[in-house]
Amino acid sequence: MAKCVQNSLSDQVYTMLKEQILSGQLEGGMKIPEEALAEQFGVSRTPIREAIRRLSEYGLVTIKPRSHAIVSVISPDEAMDIARVRVSLEQLAIDSITEQAYNEHVKELSRYAADCQYAMGIGDRATVFEQDSLFHLALIKASNNSALISICERLDAKIQQLRIAQNLPEDELAYYLHQHSKIMNLLKNGEKEACKQLLYEHITHDLTSHVTERNHA
Repeated sequence: MAKCVQNSLSDQVYTMLKEQILSGQLEGGMKIPEEALAEQFGVSRTPIREAIRRLSEYGLVTIKPRSHAIVSVISPDEAMDIARVRVSLEQLAIDSITEQAYNEHVKELSRYAADCQYAMGIGDRATVFEQDSLFHLALIKASNNSALISICERLDAKIQQLRIAQNLPEDELAYYLHQHSKIMNLLKNGEKEACKQLLYEHITHDLTSHVTERNHA
């Protein structure tokens, strides 16, 4: 029973830290406050460190050997590299999506797009990022390309970092979230080249300036 309680606490800390990182409350380079978290939850550091280890495996946290853990930092060059790879992979997925496959996934895509809008409306930036990620993974899955799906799932943590690094103001983030429905409409109408062009803008928007501004803030 004690182990289950410890695992539950670790899950709680993991979820809380992940939300704080994705929402920008904990910024890149900031130290993870193990002692404060242990005091907050009234536990030893064991479940805290387990949560931090999981976040490290996910790619959001960097553990300094024999020292402490920090929120992972992404450089402008790395951010651009991730964006380019993501564009190529998602454009490849667009080419592979048939009318039948789109119809099979349209409800799922619509749900994630709507969830993004709802989370944006209540100011829950962490959930916005998570639902946006699920929307794009659903888009990839509609390609029915198992290798492509596997690659994109493994790249998800880096993509989450890219979203954080872009650090878009609320109005800009809302603008790009509205593009989900436009992407779906272009796919529905078979306008794949226009869809791929919109996807390029959707992913790379003002990337370098946003990342540079954040890293020098």
